[in-house]
Amino acid sequence: MMRAPSSAADFPGGTAPTATQPVPTKSPARPQGRRRWKRIALIAIPAALIITFAIVWNTGLQNQFFPMNFGVVEPGKIYRSGQISPQVLRRTLANKRIGLIVNLSSPYEDNSDARAEPIIASEMGVPRISLPLNGQGVGDPSMYPKAIAAIVNANREGKAVLVHCQSGAQRTGGVIATYRMLVEGKSEEEAFAEAKRYGHRPHGNPKLIPFVENHLPEWKAELEKQHVVP
Repeated sequence: MMRAPSSAADFPGGTAPTATQPVPTKSPARPQGRRRWKRIALIAIPAALIITFAIVWNTGLQNQFFPMNFGVVEPGKIYRSGQISPQVLRRTLANKRIGLIVNLSSPYEDNSDARAEPIIASEMGVPRISLPLNGQGVGDPSMYPKAIAAIVNANREGKAVLVHCQSGAQRTGGVIATYRMLVEGKSEEEAFAEAKRYGHRPHGNPKLIPFVENHLPEWKAELEKQHVVP
């Protein structure tokens, strides 16, 4: 049978507790690790949600609310974009009073947005021409002067024009840069600076600028013959 402590010697430190001096007890250790993980979770979970939303938004969701890579070339006269989703296309054509669509995409780029465009354009009475180029903005050189002539002639008739391809960066960038140089007299540097703002990257697509540079004199001569440019 264990003996109850009866003297100071029976206690560490030599001091026996009194009736008003309870035996000291250790406080339970605080769960520091658990609180730290809670703080991390409070930061990490919202950050992960924001990153996920940004990825989803930039890979297609925004195109369901806004026209893809949309830009104003000349207010009331010329606009540029990527392939616009059906949910947005009808509103864009109406709001910008588009009188002609110049489509630079290849017919092989078949998707629901591309298939919906001619149907919506027809329903709204908006003419549409297709002048296909490949994804790097090169291909049949005759597509460029045809596109420039279509833009200028539509503007002369008081019609606003929407020029687009799939992303609105390479083919649209090349045609609009050519328009800037041949119609507006801008320098190559100015013209392609705009293309870069809309997604053209020379290191990713090294073919576009040399293609335009090589064919620019013949395009100018062709458009002068048609009285499209002075």
